[in-house]
Amino acid sequence: MARTNKKANGLSVAIVALNIVIVGIIILLIVLVYMHMKEEVDNGRDGSLSPTMTESGETSATTPTEPNTQNTSETDTPVSDSSSTGTDAPVSDITTTPSESVNPLNYNKEFFKDDMFIGDSISTGLYLYNFLDKDNVFAETGLNPESALTYEKDGLTCAGKAQLLQPRNIYIMLGTNGLAFLDGQYMCNKLVELIAQLETACPTAKIYVISIPPVTAVHEAEGNETMTKVLAYNSALKSMCQQGGFTYIDLCSVLQDETGYLSANYAEADGLHFLSAAYIRMLNYVEQCAQ
Repeated sequence: MARTNKKANGLSVAIVALNIVIVGIIILLIVLVYMHMKEEVDNGRDGSLSPTMTESGETSATTPTEPNTQNTSETDTPVSDSSSTGTDAPVSDITTTPSESVNPLNYNKEFFKDDMFIGDSISTGLYLYNFLDKDNVFAETGLNPESALTYEKDGLTCAGKAQLLQPRNIYIMLGTNGLAFLDGQYMCNKLVELIAQLETACPTAKIYVISIPPVTAVHEAEGNETMTKVLAYNSALKSMCQQGGFTYIDLCSVLQDETGYLSANYAEADGLHFLSAAYIRMLNYVEQCAQ
């Protein structure tokens, strides 16, 4: 009987010890959870969890199909920046040149509220990344100077939308999608037709023709869009503007690196489309040229 009582007492002690261990573990878990929650709250207060834009203007969004909802850096008055492009020459009637006050990290969205951009998949990023309102952009994947004459978006052709909006300025950047299968001069002729439609629809609008952008060396190696074709087409565009009295904006040279290709700071993985920083630089440059 004494032996049985001794075993029972030992079992009771073991159970009590086990309960103490379990309670200790529970208390430890509660303390850890509390400390973790406190750390998250503190992080939220100091802003460390907030999304940010890097100095170069790039964000975590990587493709035009993933809209960037972050705020861009916008100012009403550009400040001086040593890396800007251009001279102090006044804006020309044919080819525009921005002043040295350009800050390539800023643009003023309000400046474009009464304007219209026409383009292809590259230009769709202007509204997909939330740099401009969708109503200010007529763009579609695959669009080129020929198809832009008749293509309808939301029931309206390009000229139809322009007639509805009556924009102050119209910016056209088309041709990249035709480099692989359309002659450069043929595309220029189609752009002249498109501009004629726009002038009829919006007789007070000023029309700007933007050069198509460069591509990376890696993209060029694929053989469809090469820098030789890009530069030849842009040269034809410039001549077309000189002959027709249109205003030409040389965006291509602004986005090139020291080797003449699309800068890695601006290029998507495919070597053709834009990172966020490229849209900011583009809009900044166009804004300066259109003032």
